[in-house]
Amino acid sequence: MILIASFLMGLAFAETFDIYVSPMLFDNQTTSGRISVNHDSEAPFYYTSKFARMAKAPNGHGGYTKLPNSYDKIRVYNVDNVEFFQENCDYVSTPLRCSVMNGNYYVETIVTLTDDQMIIRSTLYDPDGLIINSASRTDEMVVRWIKQQEVTIVESEGRNGKQTVTHYGKEDLPLKWEIPYRMFQKDVEQTMLSLWMGLRVE
Repeated sequence: MILIASFLMGLAFAETFDIYVSPMLFDNQTTSGRISVNHDSEAPFYYTSKFARMAKAPNGHGGYTKLPNSYDKIRVYNVDNVEFFQENCDYVSTPLRCSVMNGNYYVETIVTLTDDQMIIRSTLYDPDGLIINSASRTDEMVVRWIKQQEVTIVESEGRNGKQTVTHYGKEDLPLKWEIPYRMFQKDVEQTMLSLWMGLRVE
């Protein structure tokens, strides 16, 4: 009887953990125009749906447990389905404001591109609009300098045997070889994994 009562009380106080995930934004600060990154802007939504359950929440006994053990449902929304969650706010234009109004968590992901490096940064806001966790991943351009110098090798054979003489000509300026950074699906996946695995919801 006590077990049934505890179960019913658990159902009565069950909560949902609601998350809105914005499409990934690209901040292109490059000056050369030679760097281009194409990626699925909804990748953070897919990976939040996969990894959010790995976050921790209080278990009621002074410790922590995985999110599904503390919440009845984990619901993840994006621009395509958020209207079924809340119709009273424009999540596309003001996602943080709408998240605070409706009491849900919010994930923002921005990819910054510069001439030298790429930074993927995901930020998680709580229902009060406060940052409670963030994760980032970077990749940098690799620069190699190739030496330019004319080298002449002269081989001769005389009484003393075979001789090799090396002549070094004028050294020109080295060639600069740039290997641009790249953005892979795994970079976004690892960023979102770090965001949720490192989270403890109070």
